This record gives sequence, C-alpha cells and structure tokens, in this order.
Amino acid sequence: MRKITFFLVLSFQFIQLCVNQELPKYSLTDVPLVVDIDSVEYIPLKTGYVRYLPLETNRDCLIGFADKVLIRNNRIYVADFSSRTMALFVFDMTGKFLFKIARVGKGPGEYTSFRDFDIQTNGDIYMFDHFGKKFLIFDAAGKYLEELRVDYSFSYFTLAKDKMYWSRLSEYGKMYANLAVYHIPGKKTEFLLNNKINLNDNKLSLDFTSYGFYSSPNGMVYYSPRFSEIIYSIDHNGVHPAIGIKNLQIPPEHVIKEWVEKKYEFAINSDERYFKENVHIYETDRYTAFKCINKKTIESITILYHKQSESFYAIPNFFYGMDLGIDNIRGSIGEYFFGMVRLNPDYKEHRKILETREELTNWKEEDNPVIVIFDIEI
Repeated sequence: MRKITFFLVLSFQFIQLCVNQELPKYSLTDVPLVVDIDSVEYIPLKTGYVRYLPLETNRDCLIGFADKVLIRNNRIYVADFSSRTMALFVFDMTGKFLFKIARVGKGPGEYTSFRDFDIQTNGDIYMFDHFGKKFLIFDAAGKYLEELRVDYSFSYFTLAKDKMYWSRLSEYGKMYANLAVYHIPGKKTEFLLNNKINLNDNKLSLDFTSYGFYSSPNGMVYYSPRFSEIIYSIDHNGVHPAIGIKNLQIPPEHVIKEWVEKKYEFAINSDERYFKENVHIYETDRYTAFKCINKKTIESITILYHKQSESFYAIPNFFYGMDLGIDNIRGSIGEYFFGMVRLNPDYKEHRKILETREELTNWKEEDNPVIVIFDIEI
C-alpha cells in the first residue's frame, strides 16, 4: 500500500471566498487496493505484544467518557465532549497525568461546546468550539495562546500542512457540504463533497453523516463517507482513493429518502438490509484495519489488510473483546494499534485480564480507563 506523508504546519486566516469543487467521481477501478467483501477469509488471530497502561486517576483528571483519543509526540490526549466535563486530558506514556484543558464559558479564551481537537507537529493543541465557531489554541504545555474565529461550524476537522479539512460544513443550520477544504495561501474554501440528498429540506430531520477523520502514523488520515464503497486518504496534496470494497449492499437514493420520510431517530440503523459506513480506519507498519458497518443482515466486520502478503482478512467480532477486553481499535502508533477499556470484574474476560496482568495490580473499578497497546499476529 502506498505511503502518504503529511506534515502539520499551519498558519490561520479565514475569508468569505467559497467555491464548489466536487471530488472526481471515483470508481473501484481508480482505487489501488480493492477487497471483495463476499470472499474475504476469516482467519484465527493471536495478539503479539500487549501492554495495559492505566491512566492516573485523581480529582483533577476524572474522565467521564473518552470520546476521542490521540497518541502524539509521546503523549496521550483524551477528549471528553460530554456537557458535564468538556475537557481535554493529557497524560505521558507511563499514564501519568500532566494537565487538562477545561475552559468552559463565553468569555475570551473560553468555549461553549468542545467538539473536536487535533495536534500540530510542534505540539500545539487546536480545540474546536462548535457552537462558538472558533478554535482555541494552546501550546504543548497547555498554555493558552490565541483564539481563532471561523465562519462555519463543522463536525470534525484535521490539519494538513497549509490546509484544513472539515466534515459536515454548515452555517446557521444550513448544510453546505459533507467535506470541505480551506486553503491557507489561496484564502478560499472548497466544498468537496455535497450531500447525497437535500438535508436542508424541512422534512429531513435525521443526521445521515458521520464523516470522521481517522489518524494513523506517518501523517496518514483516512476518511470514509457514509454509503461509499471507497475509503479515502488525505494529505496536504489532497484527497485520494485508498481502499475499495466490492459487493457492498449500498442503499439506492430512493431508500435513503424513505428513511428520511419516516422521521424517527433510528431509521437508518433499524434497516439492516444495507451497508452503512466504514469506521475505525487505522494503519500500523504492518496492517491497515477498518470496520465495515452493516452488510445485509450480517453484523459489523473488521477487515485487516496485511501489507507483506498484500492480502485481506476478516477478524471475528469477538476477537478484541475476548483477547484484549476492548470493543474497537481507537488508534495506532507506529507498529502497534491501541484501544481503551474500563475493566469490569463482573465480566470473565476482564476478570482474567485483571488477574494475569501485573501492570493492573493496583487498578480499581472507579479509576480512569486503561489504554491497551497491542500488535496482531497472523
């Protein structure tokens, strides 16, 4: 699989110039890696290296829910977006708590809705306030530097040298695009991926898009639209088709419109006839892994691409839970994936881990989550 490196160096300036520049209409013939979902082989797996890393717990660093976790520059960043917490917690690679950023409010240097964050190569922290339509920027030690206001709201963002990529770009409730890029030198915003259907219609009340960005080592960022058979990679040169999946049962447009017209919260997830999206897309030195959500009536499946053999495999759904205690991969660092778990002694799999792992000897149920760093062996 080709390697794409992107460097995070960003100056910041916004203007009102916007253009509509659609992504090319890629097909599976344009994608360097393609897997047939109907023929992928289930294989027995085992874990190689495994390390359980308890995060320090004290009154200053109580994590309610770990919405997003990044490991960058030998630091662990855990974001809790919940309304009760809305804070970013920073730990070192031993699990020691370093500091947190919690500046909830409406004044200068404060945010009202912490939605996403990313880290520059120099360690600067960018925290996005969705409702306030602004970034708060802090240095690597957590010192506040500046506030940067923007003209739009969006769900997620990622930094890519002289560009920023945004998902689900909107303003005052009006949806503009599912993917947009802001060019720093050219001072313009491009709408790259428009809505599959008109989400601005008053009848349409459901959120059909997740469109998160999935960061991996060496500056790799993956991005997968809902109902798309193509997973994209993003770097400072643009958006590229990276992985294609054959034989997905993708819903036709009239079915999506039917879901909308039903106007109930779980219209999409209750219909298991169709593929929905690819999530948890991460890469290590040896593997690329992603979860394929809903294919016909089959449960979600994790696909693993082994670079050396150039082969795709399927990972049984119970693998992570039985062997590691985690639900999903949450990220990757070099040769390892990582996940996160709140261990519960009432579960026999968790109890076994607690009884056999020396690094968890002093861990208690009320403590912060545990980072699980691991490798996979085929």
